[in-house]
Amino acid sequence: MSLGLLRASAALLLLAACTSASSWQKPGTNITERDKDLAACQQDLRYTSDDARRRDARIAIARGETGAGRGSSYEALGRDLEVSTQRRRESKALAECMQAKGYTAAL
Repeated sequence: MSLGLLRASAALLLLAACTSASSWQKPGTNITERDKDLAACQQDLRYTSDDARRRDARIAIARGETGAGRGSSYEALGRDLEVSTQRRRESKALAECMQAKGYTAAL
């Protein structure tokens, strides 16, 4: 398994753990309400992430950073790091959304 794939897998597992419905608690809230709030935060995050990806793609095109012949291992590592950074941002944004709704992360 390549280092990039290993890193991406680890980041994905971390993100999955952070976004698990059972990892959020709020006194007086039932499972249905928690799941509804989590789904709302995830939906907001999808819209925000999609906008950011489109913006980043437009910037990359304008800089000439896309196209044939752009496949070096350094560029692959850069993409892996960008994906990892994006996932951390998304995980943090989801946590902030749930905390704004009064939830705390269960350990």
